[in-house]
Amino acid sequence: MLRIPSVGKETTPLVIPQQAVDSAQHERKIPHDDTRRRSKRKKKQKEAETPDWEASAGTWRSKKKRKARTLRSVAIWTSVIATAFGSAFFLFKEKKEKEFVEAKTEEKEITDTPLILPDEELDESIELPKIMQRSQSEFLSFAKPNSEKFLAATSVDQILPLVRDSENIREKIYAYYPDGKIKATAISKFNVSCQVSYKNTFAAVSILTTDFEEVQLAFFDGKDGLKIDWESWVGWSEMPWDQIIESKPQNPILIRAKLTTIDYYNFGFADDSKWRAYRLSSPDGAHTLFGYIERNSLLDERLRPPEKSVSAAVTLKILFPEGKDQRNQVVIHDMIADGWVLPETK
Repeated sequence: MLRIPSVGKETTPLVIPQQAVDSAQHERKIPHDDTRRRSKRKKKQKEAETPDWEASAGTWRSKKKRKARTLRSVAIWTSVIATAFGSAFFLFKEKKEKEFVEAKTEEKEITDTPLILPDEELDESIELPKIMQRSQSEFLSFAKPNSEKFLAATSVDQILPLVRDSENIREKIYAYYPDGKIKATAISKFNVSCQVSYKNTFAAVSILTTDFEEVQLAFFDGKDGLKIDWESWVGWSEMPWDQIIESKPQNPILIRAKLTTIDYYNFGFADDSKWRAYRLSSPDGAHTLFGYIERNSLLDERLRPPEKSVSAAVTLKILFPEGKDQRNQVVIHDMIADGWVLPETK
């Protein structure tokens, strides 16, 4: 509170008298971190004068460091992947070069082998079967009259001069015709297909009978000229089919049959994973047997027809399995010929 002085008293001065300040003392009173504050002020002033994208130096530096680390990681992984691909490419290239060298070596071995046959082999002529040495017209000029005589014959004596290997099959023919008589077959047309079929050492022609049945005659050209294969014509078997079914032989016997693939697995042949089933029909179609062969065996591969619906003419050896329950099921023991014509024996 400001007091007003009485009369006669001095007025109290309102201003503090200026005092001399000791310079050394003044210096001691300056804060020791004044220099730091000035540095911060200068730094802030410098940041104020710096553009915005440089002002936040700390944040920018941290982002820059992270970006640098990311780039280094990418570079490292890129280098690793490139190295892996490079190694794989090198191995692949090395393998291909090796294969190329081996192929070239093999090719060189082949090309170094002369393709021209030696003179001694060129001098050797390839001899065709005698049946093929005749022209087709010459063959037909002999085959037609012999076919007509053979099919018109009514006795064994009439056909013996016309058949192949007559001396060795005479007994077979007389056993097949016990009374010596033969029923003649009337021809409607000779060489129905207008061509001759050749296989191995024989030739065959198709004939149409008056009953509209197309049949074939096989011819061999032997020392006595063209002769007809009687066994294939009649479908001869070692035993008549009715006797085969009745006696059930357990030793292999030769039969000629029409073979068809079927799915019939029963009794002793119920395991279809082990066996393959076939229907065997007699040449006249009057009798049937069910033949079985071990599945996927070499014999099965030889025998198997291309389609189930196809019936193939085959010459086989069959036997009945041991046991009482034999029925009409047989084991196919061997395949003698594809067809009913047996190859020539020397």
